[in-house]
Amino acid sequence: MTTSWMTNRVIIVLFWMSLIAGIPRSATAGNVLAVYPHFGFSHFKVVMPILNELAKRGHQITVISYVKNPQAKELPNYEELLITAADEDQSSTTINLVPLSENTATRSLDVLFREYLALHEEGQETCERLYGSGHVQTVLERHKKKPYDLLLTEYFNSDCQLALAKLMELPIIGLSTCALMPYYYDRIDLPDTPSFIQSEFVGFAGSLKWHERLVNFIQAKMLKLLYKYHSNAADNALIKKHLGVEIDTEEVARQQTAFIFGNQHYSLMGSRPQSLQFVEVGGVHITKKAEKELPESIAKFLNESEGVLFISWGSMVRASSIDEDKLEAIIRVLTEQDLKVIWKWEADETPKVDASKFLFVKWAPQLALLCHPKVKLFWSHGGLLGTTESVHCGKPLLVTPIYGDQFLNAFSVQNRGMGLKLDYEEITIENLQKAFSKLSDTSFSERSMEISKIFNERQQTPLELAVWSVEHVIKNGLVAAKLLQSPGIELNGFVYHSLDSILLLLAILLALILAVTFSCGGKSSKSGNKKSGKKTKRS
Repeated sequence: MTTSWMTNRVIIVLFWMSLIAGIPRSATAGNVLAVYPHFGFSHFKVVMPILNELAKRGHQITVISYVKNPQAKELPNYEELLITAADEDQSSTTINLVPLSENTATRSLDVLFREYLALHEEGQETCERLYGSGHVQTVLERHKKKPYDLLLTEYFNSDCQLALAKLMELPIIGLSTCALMPYYYDRIDLPDTPSFIQSEFVGFAGSLKWHERLVNFIQAKMLKLLYKYHSNAADNALIKKHLGVEIDTEEVARQQTAFIFGNQHYSLMGSRPQSLQFVEVGGVHITKKAEKELPESIAKFLNESEGVLFISWGSMVRASSIDEDKLEAIIRVLTEQDLKVIWKWEADETPKVDASKFLFVKWAPQLALLCHPKVKLFWSHGGLLGTTESVHCGKPLLVTPIYGDQFLNAFSVQNRGMGLKLDYEEITIENLQKAFSKLSDTSFSERSMEISKIFNERQQTPLELAVWSVEHVIKNGLVAAKLLQSPGIELNGFVYHSLDSILLLLAILLALILAVTFSCGGKSSKSGNKKSGKKTKRS
């Protein structure tokens, strides 16, 4: 009886141990506040896998966002506080926000500053929605009863949400869904080095020419000042209006940021000087499940094809808004190509073409398509998510950038030999024929596979790295943030760049030059007087 009872007990213990072993759990479950007020689904798509994995590991996740998480219902410790109205159709606010008529082919200072102002206005709008939702007051009250451990948020075009980190005394982990904005570099002492490092706002090919370095230098320095004294000043005023407290969001960011997750990887964006606080997590949104999600109609089309060109210009632009003359040129050239075409096309009415060669879809499983062996080429607008997915799958690209960081991404692709950049204005029959003819060279697909191998070979997956970083900060709080921070963030520009030492050395050098000059001048004068005197005597 005793032996049987002991045996059963051992079996029960082993059973529960096997169950626990199969569930990834954090050593210390945290209470995480995540605030992502930007309305773009592509932005929230980057952080969703991180939030989901944290919830699966036992952390309590409270998310204030504009976009619903499709997996939220499956995660009992994941709570959504949506900024959207209950009956709001999110798809209508995340499609065709940038008409093709507004594409900016040149990266002049005028264009860059207009883009900054547009982002500023957009950021202030999202801040008003955030504070108007009542969710800020809700989490502030909850914090009094059950304190939060960490603020996860996006570093993009506003910082009004950082008031929560200040009032709750929380460490911050920011996420940059695109190339890092120039005004966030100094917060983590990340070198910007305008001679070769390009920010989200610019996009130039290869080594920068003198005038490009000048533009890069001006935007890198001026946009920092604009953001601090314009955008952050507006953030501070908005916080004062809604919460009645004086908070400097720029100071909060410098003092309380532990990490910034960058949605990039050096294999695409290039090697650069790093900061311990900048963590490359490019590809964190890529999942094995998404690689296999192919609808039956698309799978059938692929199976009946020898090779396919996939066209998608993202969720912010309607491909169906292409100018008529350019559409005619595209259709004519694509009809001549050996590749069949799968085209993300949002309108009900599609071009009149051969249905056996063209498949138009309103929604496309982008990652699954790009990783499919039948897809040979990707024509993209240069959005970072699609570009990253193409790099992951090892597919060459033709990139037609429309706005923002797409120019930077397009040149990154071209600079690394993975594809070509073709501006929207340059879409003609002749230019398209040249582009497709050049891209048929096997060097592009071979180079894409080489880069893909580097992109995918890492010590940790992007998700593992992100989760480790979050849990490190949860366990160690502001202590972790302070130890990660460079002493350089406390210094003003005069001291940081050693201008005081340089000026002192220049003053000493100038004094020496003047002393030598006067000394030589005095000797020359005496010598001249002696010679003059001798002549007088002889005369």
